[in-house]
Amino acid sequence: MPRTNHVFGLDALRILAALAVFVCHLAAYWGLEGLPLKLPELLTIGAHGVDVFIVLSGFVLSLPVFATGRDLATGNFLRRRATRILPPYYVALAFAAAIALSPAATWTVAERASLADLGWHAVLLQTWTPSRLGTINGSLWSVALEVQLYLLLPLLIVIAKRWGLHAVVAGAAVLSVVLSAVDLPGALGAALNDEHNLPIRLIQFVAGMACARIVAAGRGPSRRFLWPGLVVSALAAMGATTVEFRVGQAVLWALAASFLLLLVVDQLGPALARTPLEKWGLGAYSFYLLHQPIMLILGKVVRPHVANDWLALVVGVAVCLPVVSLAAWGMYLVIERPVHRFGRARYPVLQKAATQLSQ
Repeated sequence: MPRTNHVFGLDALRILAALAVFVCHLAAYWGLEGLPLKLPELLTIGAHGVDVFIVLSGFVLSLPVFATGRDLATGNFLRRRATRILPPYYVALAFAAAIALSPAATWTVAERASLADLGWHAVLLQTWTPSRLGTINGSLWSVALEVQLYLLLPLLIVIAKRWGLHAVVAGAAVLSVVLSAVDLPGALGAALNDEHNLPIRLIQFVAGMACARIVAAGRGPSRRFLWPGLVVSALAAMGATTVEFRVGQAVLWALAASFLLLLVVDQLGPALARTPLEKWGLGAYSFYLLHQPIMLILGKVVRPHVANDWLALVVGVAVCLPVVSLAAWGMYLVIERPVHRFGRARYPVLQKAATQLSQ
């Protein structure tokens, strides 16, 4: 595997993950329960595109540290992340909140949202109050989780240097399994047990860090092992999801997403980078932020006129995908790309001094 912090195909992988979530939500929000051959259950697997996002974040953010051996400039790192993530997030939040707080709220949410709901979303802590996750835009929970993980990354790197990354991975895996197996009492216990929250999902971010360490060291699994590893881990994760076996499910998806990421790095990246997916993937974040309210609004307008579920699936993709893509590309060009370029130019994330990393 290459020792580099530039990896082809990651933007394509991002949009593929976003499209998986899109199809999952289309099946759910457009009421496609009548599809045959267990398709409704299979389409729900697309929700785990979020797992890919989280593993990708851990990989991309830690790869420069592991590839160069230099320290993370914590202040600049957090400033760059803020300029990259928050402006598009708040635009998407404002759009969704304008509907969810209005008399037309039921077009996009189950019931009218409150200012308290907006407040929890504004400070990106809605994952700690699980009952509020779907009150404005249910997809925004993963952005809140990502921001919380960014705050942890400097500490995770320090721990990895002192005790080794294997200790971080093992600790995060044990934490995820235990919290998914044991029911804790009270509101705090419910938050800690929730699969959308940081403690259970930490393993996925840490798995991305482990992938970065593997790539930086050039010690990845052999190519003959990557494909079988992906197939076995993905089948195990899908099986656990299908039978609703919650214990350790986040760990299984972390493993499957890690094998997929390593395959992109080792084999698939250059081919993906030559497809339109790579450029489309530049706006994957905006696509993810905007897709849910747009899909729900279009569902209110179009779905009642399409009775057949097969036809509704086709029509839903044909109607929603172009609208979401155009809206996302507009937000990418006007907001996301300018603030991303500003952050990259203004805030270098690595210190000059090098340190020895634990193996």
